[in-house]
Amino acid sequence: MMNSLKYIFAALLACGFSFIPAFSQQLGLNFNHNPENIDFKYVKKINVEWIRATPRILDYVDGMLVAETDTSLQKIVEAGKIGYRIAFGFRWDFKRRNLTLPEPGSASEAAYFKTVDKIMDRVGAYVDIFKLANEPNLETIDSDLEYNDKGKVPLIVFTERLMNHIIAYYKNHPTWTLPEIYAGSLPALFEKKQQQTPGVYELIKFAQSRAEVKGLAVHLHIADTLQIPQALDFVRTLMPDKPIIVPEFSLFRLYNKHFGDSIAGNAKGLAFVQKYQLPTHIKIHEWLTLVNTGKIPYQQWEEMFLSQDWYVPNYLHTYYRYFKAYNVVLATYPLFQQGYTKDVKASSDSWFLNPLFLQKSYNLDPFGEYYTNPLSHPDFTKLLEKQ
Repeated sequence: MMNSLKYIFAALLACGFSFIPAFSQQLGLNFNHNPENIDFKYVKKINVEWIRATPRILDYVDGMLVAETDTSLQKIVEAGKIGYRIAFGFRWDFKRRNLTLPEPGSASEAAYFKTVDKIMDRVGAYVDIFKLANEPNLETIDSDLEYNDKGKVPLIVFTERLMNHIIAYYKNHPTWTLPEIYAGSLPALFEKKQQQTPGVYELIKFAQSRAEVKGLAVHLHIADTLQIPQALDFVRTLMPDKPIIVPEFSLFRLYNKHFGDSIAGNAKGLAFVQKYQLPTHIKIHEWLTLVNTGKIPYQQWEEMFLSQDWYVPNYLHTYYRYFKAYNVVLATYPLFQQGYTKDVKASSDSWFLNPLFLQKSYNLDPFGEYYTNPLSHPDFTKLLEKQ
């Protein structure tokens, strides 16, 4: 029965129908953990209202960055002063540091929340959406995603205490507006492993049950566009109506899957290789290395991807159709390349393929500007006109 319903839903979606009450869909720009990369010259070229950033808070806790003077936080302040709406939150890298979540009321929790306050003292007046974490199911050690001996999931306990702390913080700043609070962001929700993790489904239940929480943030880095409804269907089984935001989305997994492929593995790819007199068996990651070392002209960029059978043209339009169907009210997309390396391996991350500008892969164009990414920039611009 469930499979039948999914087929019916897919058919209706293809025809433009939606099951969920419509909210306005908005698109913004994502600067992820690097707000220092906010370049207002290029931000202003993209007609958006929203900017999203999620700095690594433990870098401030450990003294690697100083909240009171960090210039990257000032970029967020400047964006807010100009009039951009800010989606903000913290990346809690507990797993990377092999740290358990702090016990409620502990000295370590107090230290974390003191750092929260220091950062919010800088940016809090300009935050419109506060996101309680960034990929906590990946950034929390496994034991803190399971039920403890008290029947509680430590991640949910910490999330609730952080939420209460943020609410109290804004009560102590009565001239500032309390931002909308979102739980998440949760990535890879199309994976059964994630769907069966207590820290994941309990966090979605938390978002559904708590009146203080506006909705849930979800990340959609996919290998197949069918993973979009798989992830969002799972969310909607636990949180039927509240809004969803998607701070990150991309074909990251799809690109990674094919970096080791030969470009000439199909007829169009072979024609591309022959047209530009490339080595017969050149692989995609090898071609990208040539791109990133200045040996491939910009005009080849889109043509190579379109020559591949696995590539999804106009993928942003596919995302947007699902966003409308599942009540995704805000989605943010990268402006600039990140995760860039000149020597691209089959195992390299593909983040640098996604953004709207190719400021690292190519030098400036004849007008002294960054080249736009033809895989994303034209479609993103068109979708902005639908808002």
